[in-house]
Amino acid sequence: MSDYTQWTNLLLLLILAALVDRTIKLPALRKWLGLCLLVTGPALLFYATSWIREAHLESLPVVAFVIGIGLLSTQNLYCKAKTSHHLTTAPTMNLAPNFPEDPVMQQLLQLLHEEIGLPKHKTIRLQTSLNFDLGCDGSEAKQLMEALEQEFALDLGDYDTYRYFNPPVFDVFLKRRSKGHGDKVPLTIGMLYLAIKTHSWDTQTLENLS
Repeated sequence: MSDYTQWTNLLLLLILAALVDRTIKLPALRKWLGLCLLVTGPALLFYATSWIREAHLESLPVVAFVIGIGLLSTQNLYCKAKTSHHLTTAPTMNLAPNFPEDPVMQQLLQLLHEEIGLPKHKTIRLQTSLNFDLGCDGSEAKQLMEALEQEFALDLGDYDTYRYFNPPVFDVFLKRRSKGHGDKVPLTIGMLYLAIKTHSWDTQTLENLS
């Protein structure tokens, strides 16, 4: 019975390890959790031996140590490959005069090109809106905001997707949730740029400054 319990616990620990690996995608978080587990494994082995045996978790220190190594060695696993310049894969764009071209904006433009596409025939301005000018829909916006959150460590704060985008027409539940939001508000490149620079999304501030 004891052997059966140990194997069951080992299986549960392995499942937990897989969930941790698939859930935690931010490089910094994977790094620090990996370091913690790397230290926790040996610590449990040397200082919590009796507790581990009573709980039939003899494999816990080893699993924790291995997960820690795995997270550290794959901390950039979910990061998209960065290109050397934002125009290497993006189309030739017509940027407005005085349009920012610092590394943050370059990376943002590259991400916009990958997620929703950037037109060649339109002048790209800070006031260019994703929803009105670029035709970005709700599903594309969801992927874009998740990518921004991951790549720029952006805290989305009070961001409300229904303020800017309609839900899919086939999703009755989401359409009901979006009622009462009235006319949609432009979500501009300038708003994204400011949010990335401050690492946070504050709707009132961004809409007033954009």
